[in-house]
Amino acid sequence: MMLTKLKRLFMGFVLLVCIACTPDEYQQKIIFLEIVEAEKVFMDAFKQVDVIKLANLYAKDGQIFPANNEVVEGSHNIASFWQGLMGLGIASVKLKTVEVEGTGEIVHEVGRYTIHAQDGEIIDFGKYLVIWKKEEGRWALYRHMWTTSMTQQAGLKI
Repeated sequence: MMLTKLKRLFMGFVLLVCIACTPDEYQQKIIFLEIVEAEKVFMDAFKQVDVIKLANLYAKDGQIFPANNEVVEGSHNIASFWQGLMGLGIASVKLKTVEVEGTGEIVHEVGRYTIHAQDGEIIDFGKYLVIWKKEEGRWALYRHMWTTSMTQQAGLKI
């Protein structure tokens, strides 16, 4: 009974949001939510040390642009890259989507990240930019770049 009332309330809220939005705004909100969901999958895969799942989140022609490294492309190389980072003692990555813009087959996301060690200590934090590409009915990471916000003196504690 209570669940039914909650469902009705939620659906009423969604309807209000839809009525208040233009078609483009509505589409933008849907894409934002889809990107946030994809980021949750990314964080879960990282926490589970599932580099294959991480690599599969990227487009077939996806690329990573890590600082102080060459461009990483190809599913195998992307999986190896993430495996290497995990081997440095990174236990989890927390992502916070700040904005998502675009309504076509390509959108960009700006966000913030924190990287945690096994004991939960924050070992890095910064910002990221992802260009997402619609591929086979899902959003895939197409271009992925991030940079630390830590001072050079602090450095990574990995």
